[in-house]
This record gives sequence, C-alpha cells and structure tokens, in this order.
Amino acid sequence: MRFPPFDDRGTLTTIELEALRSLHGAWLTALYEWQSASLVTDRLHAARELADLRDRTEQAPFRYQEEAVSEIVHGAYDYERHTALTAWRYAAAAAVLGITVLERLASGKPPLTASAVKELCQEPPLGRLRDALAVPAARFLPAYDPFDERGEMTKRWAKLREGVDDAMAVVVEIAVDQGSAYPRTKEEAAGCLMTESSPPTTDPVYEPILEPLFSVAEEAPYAISRVIKGR
Repeated sequence: MRFPPFDDRGTLTTIELEALRSLHGAWLTALYEWQSASLVTDRLHAARELADLRDRTEQAPFRYQEEAVSEIVHGAYDYERHTALTAWRYAAAAAVLGITVLERLASGKPPLTASAVKELCQEPPLGRLRDALAVPAARFLPAYDPFDERGEMTKRWAKLREGVDDAMAVVVEIAVDQGSAYPRTKEEAAGCLMTESSPPTTDPVYEPILEPLFSVAEEAPYAISRVIKGR
C-alpha cells in the first residue's frame, strides 16, 4: 500500500499533494496497528478458551488465570476498536479528498483552496462519503484498459457505497435500541460520523466496510496519478 510517486504533478497543487500524502501515512499507520491489535485479541480469546476448558475439565477450585486473561482481553478489544476507528477516520478523509481532487483534475476545475483542503482532511460524515463514492471516477481514467480496470474499480466503489448506505441504517437501529432521539432516519444518519456512531456496547458498525475503504483510499491517489499522466 504505497503512495504513488508524483514526478509530474500537472495541475495538482502542493497543498493537495501533501494533504493526500499525510492522510495516506495516517491511515496506513492506523491500519497496521489495527491488524496487530486484532492478532493480539484473537490470541487472547484462544488463551481464555483454553484456560476455561482446563479449569472446567480439572474442576479447578481457583480460576484466576481465566480471570486475568479476561481482564486483558477487555483492554485489548478496546484498543483494537480504537485503532479501527482511527484508521476509519483518516481513510475516509483520504478517500473523499482523493475523489474530490480526482474529479477536479479530470474536469479541469480550479485548484482547491487551502481552507477547502483542510476541511476535507477531517472525518467526513457518512453521507458525504457515500456521495463521494457516487462520483463516476473510473470514467476519468485513460481509455486504454486491457484488464477492465475501470469496470472493476466501478464495482468496488459501488459495493463500498452500498456498504456505507447499509451502515447508516445500522446507525439508526442502534439509536432506536438505545432510546436516542437522534438519528431516527437514514437522512439524519447521513450527517453522523462513524467514530461517534459505533458505541463499544454494540457490534462494530465499520466492520464490513473497513477493508473496502482502505482499498478505495489507496486507489484514489493512483487514479489521480494516471489522470495526470494520461495513461
């Protein structure tokens, strides 16, 4: 998951490029931490199951090992969730900024202002991410496409968009289950942030779409590079 070289920047401005590069480094760092945390959590779950099986088989009068592992599992799970949401925050911003810049370059629009770039570097609401994924970005790529890359890109982005739309429905369900007055509709959920809408007492809302989001966040800068190079 490397960031593409931009030897020829075309009309890509320095602030756009540096924002894209910084967000890429941020979500990639969080991704590695999340993957590491997931492995630790899986290992601890297995250790707890083994300790529980042994204590029940041997009818052990003391079960402190299982108790200790359970306490550690809770902390590990919290960290796993924290790194996942951090990765989401930066990857979602990278995707929206990347798509916005890609559309700008392909359409010959003026460069983004510094304030616009900084705003796009913040975590986007779910609806904004969904809308960004509706941009026909694959059409901006050069026509030479022997492996149907544009078709596959369109499918990936559409699938993620559907996943984000489904996530908004889940956010509404969580609010209803918890007796919250907001959000009550998918339109209201569109204005919510993922990092504020996946409480620790529920299954992670981001789980089905986190990996696909990484793919789009990585793909956008390469699409920008191809548009600039014209190939």
